[in-house]
Amino acid sequence: MLSSCFPAHLVTTALSSLLSSASTSTSTLTSSPMQLQDGASSVDLLVLGLGWTGSFLLPHIRTHHKDLSVAATTRDGRDGTLKWAWDSEQDGKDQYEALPRAKTVVVVFPLRGEGYSRRLVEGYEEAVGQRVRWIQLGSTGIFDGGPTLASLRASSTDDDTNEKPVSPPEFEWTTRHSPYDRKNARAIAEDELLSLHADTVVLNLVGLWGGSRNPINWFTRIAPTPEALEAKGSLHLLHGLDLARAIIAVHLAPSLPTCSSADVEKGTGQRWIVSDLRVLDWWDLASAHPTGPSAPPPAASAAGERSPDRALWVQDLMRKHGVRALPRTPQELGRAIDAREFWDAFGLMPVRGRWEEARA
Repeated sequence: MLSSCFPAHLVTTALSSLLSSASTSTSTLTSSPMQLQDGASSVDLLVLGLGWTGSFLLPHIRTHHKDLSVAATTRDGRDGTLKWAWDSEQDGKDQYEALPRAKTVVVVFPLRGEGYSRRLVEGYEEAVGQRVRWIQLGSTGIFDGGPTLASLRASSTDDDTNEKPVSPPEFEWTTRHSPYDRKNARAIAEDELLSLHADTVVLNLVGLWGGSRNPINWFTRIAPTPEALEAKGSLHLLHGLDLARAIIAVHLAPSLPTCSSADVEKGTGQRWIVSDLRVLDWWDLASAHPTGPSAPPPAASAAGERSPDRALWVQDLMRKHGVRALPRTPQELGRAIDAREFWDAFGLMPVRGRWEEARA
């Protein structure tokens, strides 16, 4: 169930600009130089640690939000970015003096542990002399049902081998209000960021794809054997273009959405889960794409047709577990993420779902 959170009151021009990004244009990569305000003293958006995210964010801004000024940092200063690396142990404002004043700062690199978010936010805001909006890109791995808590449960089970196994818990959708591992280093840093002031946002992201990131290429690492594939359940994805749209939506909101939930402290920031609103099944993907993105299917012979090994693994698993059809249901998968709140709050919908049809 969705919580009673109130959307930001987006101004008409900003909202129409955001919605225009759902148009037919799907180009995200460009060979032209990135138009960054590397020498500006003041910008709308400052991106710390550009990387893969920039290959979608910058073209999207250039195409749909030409009035926005942006600066970004990389360790080597490539492609017109600012050469800058954060010293996580240095207090004060000195290391931020070289950065422009921004209305919104996007932190792409992960912050881990206590004290780091405070050091970054307070140091930068002291350097520029004003409070700014902060967007930290995080991961849904901290949430209940994710790999972080799964590993904790496994270790605790190993320690209690004499205890009678308990029945699996009743299925629940994972939302931004679900339990998460508060001892996780990234979660600690995110919680600290959100505690600093209300103009802070954490976007907990699912699997990112697009450009150089193709989920089909993940099989050799994720499911190299039948046993590994058997353990795989759901997959949630977000295209780089929709990540860019989410970042811009948060930046353009005149005021950030608030929540009336009693467990949300007033004056703190908000945590959001962002996905393309789909729940994928690893078995389904392995069956539909058993040979990889470019390998041909097995050659037929006089003895008959052949099927790729990975497809046969799925067949065996379906028989073993009594699965009648693919994809499996969220209940069968055991974990499913509900990311509706973010899109509802900001008046948007993702435009690059159905990843197999949108790979081009």
